[in-house]
Amino acid sequence: MQPFRKLVDTQALTISYDNPNEWLYIEWKGDHDKTTVRTGFELILRCLQAWECKKILNDSSQVTSSWEVAAEVLNQNFFDCLVQQSVRYVAWVYSPQWSNRRAIDARLQFVARPIVIMFEELATAYAWLKQSL
Repeated sequence: MQPFRKLVDTQALTISYDNPNEWLYIEWKGDHDKTTVRTGFELILRCLQAWECKKILNDSSQVTSSWEVAAEVLNQNFFDCLVQQSVRYVAWVYSPQWSNRRAIDARLQFVARPIVIMFEELATAYAWLKQSL
């Protein structure tokens, strides 16, 4: 069995199923706007319907555009959909752009479920998600 199975692979987003850890690994890449973020979220939800996962490793470290506008798409409804798909934990790696961090943090402060923790680096996010029960 291969450790990663690519479920979606586009210029803007790669979604893989991590077999050993039984979670989705999501890599956002390049520039994003409301449309690409909304499309990405829809793809994530479709993957969760096909591959039941309790955890997501969401990596925004390769995002090059500002997510301030795109963060508007990130609302409670998206997180409610994650919970409905049995997601309990999301380890989210920040984009290197400071404005993106503020925008995402502002949206996440009101999210109680799933548990979403932000990280500076992928290795730390991975370690936290691995130990999350």
